[in-house]
This record gives sequence, C-alpha cells and structure tokens, in this order.
Amino acid sequence: MRVRDLIVSSFLLLLTLILVGKNLDKPFWGIHDWNGARYGNIARNYLRYPVFTHKFSQIENGGVVGEGKYRYLTHYPPLLPILISLSYRLMGVNEVATRLIPLLATAGTIITFYFIGRTILNWRVGLMAATLALATPMVRYFGTNPVHEPLALFFGSLAFLGVLLVIKNKKKGWFLIWIGVILGLLNGWQGVYLILALSILLIKKVGRQKLSYLWLVAAFFVVLHFAHTKYITGSFLGGGLADVFLQRTALGGAAKATPFTLYEFINRVRLWASANFTLSLILTTLIGVYYLTKEKSRQTKLFFVSFFIFGIGYPLTFPNATYIHSYFIYPMTLFLSFISAYAVFTLSQKSKSPLILIFILVFLAVWFERTAYLRVLEESASDKFAVEIGKEIMKETQIEDTIFVNPFSFASSRYPHLTFYSDRNIVLNPDSEYNWEAKIDEENQTFQILPAKK
Repeated sequence: MRVRDLIVSSFLLLLTLILVGKNLDKPFWGIHDWNGARYGNIARNYLRYPVFTHKFSQIENGGVVGEGKYRYLTHYPPLLPILISLSYRLMGVNEVATRLIPLLATAGTIITFYFIGRTILNWRVGLMAATLALATPMVRYFGTNPVHEPLALFFGSLAFLGVLLVIKNKKKGWFLIWIGVILGLLNGWQGVYLILALSILLIKKVGRQKLSYLWLVAAFFVVLHFAHTKYITGSFLGGGLADVFLQRTALGGAAKATPFTLYEFINRVRLWASANFTLSLILTTLIGVYYLTKEKSRQTKLFFVSFFIFGIGYPLTFPNATYIHSYFIYPMTLFLSFISAYAVFTLSQKSKSPLILIFILVFLAVWFERTAYLRVLEESASDKFAVEIGKEIMKETQIEDTIFVNPFSFASSRYPHLTFYSDRNIVLNPDSEYNWEAKIDEENQTFQILPAKK
C-alpha cells in the first residue's frame, strides 16, 4: 500500500468514526431504531442458547423459554445478529455494542469507496466519492442502524473492488469477490443482486463457465436458507416467510393495508432519495449521467450501470418494503456517490476550473441542505414510551416470567422494544400462558404491570 493510500484510508476511518459514530449509546427509541432492538435481542439469544443445539436459528423471544415456544425470524440469513452477538461477547449487551457492527461496516465501505475510485479513474475521484457519501443524511444516520443494508453495501463494495482488480489481472481480486459475495449472501437477499451486477462486468473477462460458479454459490445459499427454515420450523416457508414475501413484494398479505399506485411508489422513492441523499447530490448525479453518455470508455460505463443495478434491484423487487422503509435504498449510496464524484471531476476538466473548488461547493451543498432533517432523525424518540415500559417490566419481573402486553395494537408494533429492554417473554395473545400483564394507556402515556389473575 502506498503512503498516500495509508494516509487517506486512516483519514477516512477517523472521519467516519467521528461523523457516523455519534449517539452510539442512544436507546433504541428513534426512527427505525426498532431494528437495533430486534436484531439485538436475537444476538443476545445466540449467547443465551447453544448455537449448535438450536441450529443457528434466530430466536426473537426475550427471557428464557422452552424450545416449543420459540418465535423464529426466518426473513433473512443470520449473519447480522451473529456478528452483533460477537460484539456482545466482548462488550456486553447494550446499544453501543449493537451499533458497532454497522458502524464498522460503514467505515469499511467508505475506505473501499476510495480504493474503487482510485482504481477506476484516480485517487481524487475515490476520495470525493467517499466524502460525498459521508455528507449525506443516509450514511450519517443509517450508517449505524443495526440492519442489513450497511453490511450489504460494504460486502458489495468489496466485491466490486475485487472485479476491478481481476480486470487489471491482479490475483487478489477473486479473493475479494468471493469474500464480498459469500458474506453478502449470508447477510441478506441483496447478495443475489450483487452477483447480477458483477456478472455484467465479468462476463467478457472470465467467461460464462467461471461466472457460473458465482451463480451456483448463490443458488446454494438460497437453497440452504429455505432448507434451514424447514429444519427449524417444519416448513420451507415457516416463520412467516411466505407472508413477508407477499407483503414486501406488494402481492398480498399485509401489503393490502398500504396500497399504492406506480406513481405513488415513484414519488415515495423520490422523497426518500431527496431527503436522505439530498437534492444537491441528485442534481450532481444527473450531471454525471449526462457526462457518462459522452464517456468513451465502455468499461467505465459498465461499472456505473452495475453500481445502479446493485443499488436499485432490491428496492424494486420489494416495493412495499421500500415504500415504507426509507433505508431500503441505502445501497444506492454506491452509485450516487461515484456518479457525483465523476461529475465533479469531469466538470472540472471541461470547464478548466479548480477541482477542489467545485468539489467543496458540492460537498457543502450536500452537507448543509438537510441539516434540520438530520437533526430530527438524530433526536427522534417516538418509541421512548415502549423502551420505558420494557425497562420497568425488567425491574418488576423475573427472567423466566411471561408477560401479556395489552392492547395488541401497541404491543405488536413495539414488540422488539418491549422484548429487548425487558428481556422477558412477551406474548400478544390473551389466550397464551402468562403470569404478568402490562396494561398500556398509550393516549395518556401511562401503564400498569400487574400479576396475572389466576
């Protein structure tokens, strides 16, 4: 590694930890913080229950329950909570240890951005892409969200860097590709779209036979996930997997509660993108797309197309989830950051203006455009009441107790918060067996925790 690369990498690492690593100890009561509570609770169960005895299953129950009462999560592969459990083993179960995993993934992503840009064009483009990504609310807030997207972007970035090295006939390129692909598939379904994007770049370089190995590995991990689901639940679609698929693809199930037209979907994605990536970056992206149409290098064009496919494939396949969850477009950070850096670099060359001047103007526009919005995200506490209830349940009850939380409308939407902070088995059905009851008055923000009536 060159001295400049070492200096820039160290600078980007420090900058990411400072900018993104704020509020690591904030309770999981903010916007989309339920992810931290949910996967944090699963991670805690990896420490509580023997991994091999319980078949690597993702158990959502709090407290200590018998095997017949497990509530399984089967929507995603288990890598994220497993990594969080390793953090818990070192640091204990807390918010900092939970958010540390996505923070490290984000730091890895930003550094990898630099090396991708340096390899495609030059080190300046890499540095600009990395810092533009860090300027967005998407990365500065959701970069520590304990959810699959920050990890997916990191693993995808490693694989793209590997492809670049393969194209340049570097031996270690395939190592990075396999690391990125395998970890990506173990992390979530974004790994499938990663392989599709990589195939566009590799098909002429390595041929169909070698490329087929990547697809075979993808097929293996997809089959493995369904086989594992069958093993732990008794059904290939157990744990609500079928219902979640119908909902997230907007084909049925709970998606009927949030219907939308194609125009409404496009408008919602526009809203998510302009708020979380900023209009300044989107406008710079459009300039970059224009310049890309004039680009003579076919290889450069293919890279940007591949970045776009990787970022947009998952959100388009699961439109209902994208319509509800703004962070589902997180992997678009790769495309938007690089096409914007490309736009700044090309504009500087064509206008013969100082590169640093144009970049600073774009960076400041992105940084300050959504300052108020970012502050709202960071200070959000919409689920503080649920966190307080969970903590009080922990004080009043024992780890073996089961608590019925009423009403259902409140308990079902705050199940992750209640479970994580109480570390008790929370049930939502009054016909279940339980020995405590939590009565919630959401309107007046009051609650009672009482022994169950025999």
